[in-house]
Amino acid sequence: MPAPRAAECAPVTWGHAPRLGNGNSMGRTRQTGSTGERLLKLMHTVTEAGRPLSLPEITEAVGLPKPTVHRLVSLLEDSGHLIKEADARRYAPGPALHRMALAVLQSQPRRAARHAVLRRLAEKVGEACNIVLLDGDQLTYIDRVDTQWPLRIRLEVGSHVPVHCTATGKLLLALQPKRVRDRLIRSAPLASMTPHTLTDPERLQSVLRQIRRARVGTDDQEFLPEMVAIAVPVTPPAGPPVVAVSIHAPVFRRSLAALRGFLPDLRAAARELEDVLYEGTDAGALA
Repeated sequence: MPAPRAAECAPVTWGHAPRLGNGNSMGRTRQTGSTGERLLKLMHTVTEAGRPLSLPEITEAVGLPKPTVHRLVSLLEDSGHLIKEADARRYAPGPALHRMALAVLQSQPRRAARHAVLRRLAEKVGEACNIVLLDGDQLTYIDRVDTQWPLRIRLEVGSHVPVHCTATGKLLLALQPKRVRDRLIRSAPLASMTPHTLTDPERLQSVLRQIRRARVGTDDQEFLPEMVAIAVPVTPPAGPPVVAVSIHAPVFRRSLAALRGFLPDLRAAARELEDVLYEGTDAGALA
């Protein structure tokens, strides 16, 4: 069975901040620092909002003059840290911010501690376990411990999978604010991966409402034939979850009902991961 291919991401570099000040080096240092603080405040505002923001909303939230906000937003848009919505009126976190979040989650010592949690879970359940990040309108595998069984799926760290037909994808989609959820459903291609895939937006929304109440995502042969999965969120201190932990297995080895039996272990692992990933970390950086 061919594995989904990991997409390649081009490196993103920051643009040059406008040089302000009166010409002396001390003035330039202060002004550059001030510009950096403003950029960080603006990015924090957009990521914490949980929905795309218009320029007037950003201006009001950050308390800066409109021309300054317009200049900073243009800079962040050019660098890929913000993206303009299709209506060209609102801004959302861009691919560079998502990659920053991924870099935080991949960094040492968090990487080793995170992987240890996942390995303990995999050893307990005897099936493949994954940590997945909501990355725009798709998912990115940020960690994985495979099963020792001969039959298994080859999904490397960094692989991208759809949101609409995976346990983690539907879960994280369900837990986003309504406007974000609706936008992602509109932008994501609801491709039919198997005969069980939900491709009708209204049916998908109905399922997502159930998932939102239960805070458990499932995949019953919707992404790959004969494969089932279950997922729970890794909940940040603030904002909607963008990370989930999951178990998947071939249906002949573990039914979906059997995977549900591992929910206490899965939730315990998620709580451990919350401590690992979010200790001393601004939750907004991962949104």
